[in-house]
Amino acid sequence: MDPQDSKEPPCNCPDRTKDGSILYNLLASSPDSPDTVQHTTERCPMVHMVNNVWRRSCPTNNSATNATASSSTSPPYPPSLVILRHAEDTYQQAAQLLLKTVDFVRNLPAMQRLCTHDRVTLLQHCWAELLVLTMTQYRFEFETEELTLLSSSSHDDQNPCSCSHGNAESMLVKCLVALQGIPTKSDVHMINSFFTKCDLLQLEDKEYAYLKATILFNPDIPGLINPGLVESLQSEAQLSLNEYVAAMHPADPLRFARVLLSLPPLRNIRSRVVSQLFFRELIGDVSMEDLLKQMLLLH
Repeated sequence: MDPQDSKEPPCNCPDRTKDGSILYNLLASSPDSPDTVQHTTERCPMVHMVNNVWRRSCPTNNSATNATASSSTSPPYPPSLVILRHAEDTYQQAAQLLLKTVDFVRNLPAMQRLCTHDRVTLLQHCWAELLVLTMTQYRFEFETEELTLLSSSSHDDQNPCSCSHGNAESMLVKCLVALQGIPTKSDVHMINSFFTKCDLLQLEDKEYAYLKATILFNPDIPGLINPGLVESLQSEAQLSLNEYVAAMHPADPLRFARVLLSLPPLRNIRSRVVSQLFFRELIGDVSMEDLLKQMLLLH
């Protein structure tokens, strides 16, 4: 696998789009649109559901039972939800990096050895990991702010939640956040920690290319038609990375292991969170899997 062949070409993706396509709609969003995104729960529909559940967990009645229960047990707390600052600019930058990521995958010579089904399946499964790695490579930066859940009344601080009811509702809130991929401070911390780790390694472009190929060619993905070939391609990518590191960093025999060990934390970054955080306002209810398939097969 030649790293020169896997290098991303100049990104001219908007020129390839067609009016009415999912990809065109992804790039057509303008930061200057009159429908500018507001930093409120109005731009986060799932947060309304979370808020409703959280309200019910904090009843307004100041009963003796609630006061007694709260005196011995601390009330439950919801996850710390976040939204983007400077959202419009961040959406556009993320969209361009997604295009670069798909271009990288499409132009890998090894991808041509796979059938269309396996090419699409591989990308749909690992797109978020590849994108975060591309974001790291291009030093992508973003800022978030905490989204405060609405309380049931202005006096909720004086009327703590009942323990049994509040704990159950808090667990429901956490389940909703996890299932829907609503971004939290913890999710953002994981992404930024990965950025920092790779920055400390000072990864080079060719190392990024081999790492992306290692992630992409995952033979354990369900539904592959030819997992044996995928495994062979992954081995080729790792071997090429090892040879490159040995040639470029002969005085650092442990670098290959450190570079490979940078990948496991990527598995903790959920694709739903990446989609919700960076693309929900651009693609709406469009399935990310459908979008990726169209982008990959676009000629």
